[in-house]
Amino acid sequence: MGLWLRLNLGMPKIEREVESIYHRTKQVDIYPLGGDRFLISAFLQDEIHDVRAEVEIVHPSLEIVAARSEIRNGPFTNICNMTHPNIEKLVGMRVEAGFTGLARKRVGGRGGCHRVSELVVEIAQASYQLHFVRHFSEMPKEVREAEDNPGERHESVLASIPGMRNTCFSYDEDRTELIASRAKKLRMREQVMPMRILNVDEGGGAG
Repeated sequence: MGLWLRLNLGMPKIEREVESIYHRTKQVDIYPLGGDRFLISAFLQDEIHDVRAEVEIVHPSLEIVAARSEIRNGPFTNICNMTHPNIEKLVGMRVEAGFTGLARKRVGGRGGCHRVSELVVEIAQASYQLHFVRHFSEMPKEVREAEDNPGERHESVLASIPGMRNTCFSYDEDRTELIASRAKKLRMREQVMPMRILNVDEGGGAG
């Protein structure tokens, strides 16, 4: 009996555990280098790839001041690593509107590496989290630890991080009333933060 006929006859399905035939992991971390400078590090791994990319960035301008990549394993590892100079073309760029498209052209494409290009997008998205990290870390401890008020938090973010305004459904400036009336309180997820040995400015910290 053909597949088409079986599907259309509504043959019963059997629930069973199925092993994935492909799996990729991505991870992005932000480390303080002291003052307003941060390291954003990203990697992806699957059966073939082990690719790393990282940039040093200044907050709040989000200007990239250093960039590097490494293919530790790939389809043609040593050849793929010849694309490393491409990521250095990001130095001097700022993560802002239009960054992703331009950055991917500089890093990926026919003369680049698609996997490094993927990581540059992840890095760009993570860099914007610096606005949130610094915004909330600069609040008094009693404010940070107070019971969450979604409406007030929404207004606070839009006022302090104007770049978030109208970037998605929830951060649309016309949704403040909806957030205030219907949003559930924020639930923080517990995380174990990675550690790494780095050269940091005297005093270190996120500034």
